[in-house]
Amino acid sequence: MFIEGLLNRGSLPVLEQVMSFTQTRHEVLANNISNIDTVGYTMKDLPVEEFFTELHRAVTRRDGQAGNDSLELQSTRHLQWDSRGRLQASPMEIEDNNILFHDSNNRFVEKQMSEMSKNAMLHNVVSEILKVKYNGLRTAISGKL
Repeated sequence: MFIEGLLNRGSLPVLEQVMSFTQTRHEVLANNISNIDTVGYTMKDLPVEEFFTELHRAVTRRDGQAGNDSLELQSTRHLQWDSRGRLQASPMEIEDNNILFHDSNNRFVEKQMSEMSKNAMLHNVVSEILKVKYNGLRTAISGKL
């Protein structure tokens, strides 16, 4: 119970949610790249702004309730969380910006690669922050400095 309390407070749950989101989004973006030549395929993405808006709301709700350390995210149109707080996402189709290729594909290779790079950078930053936090917890638990 003590360890669970440490892991469910502060910034750790927020960082874990961001990590889960970036991992899921990376899979969606990689799927777009792998289907770049698929006839009729429509590019998809996860709503980044929607995720961070709901994450901000959840943090605000948590911080406004004394003694409540849990981070409860509310489901949105494209983002749902299961009973254990894990992200269940429904990718949305990307608008074609009035560009449609002869094979009915709305591909944007450069944009997809750019989004993958930004997503990977965010994932790596969050991963490093989590590593530092968990190392700090390990040091505190073991009593070694």
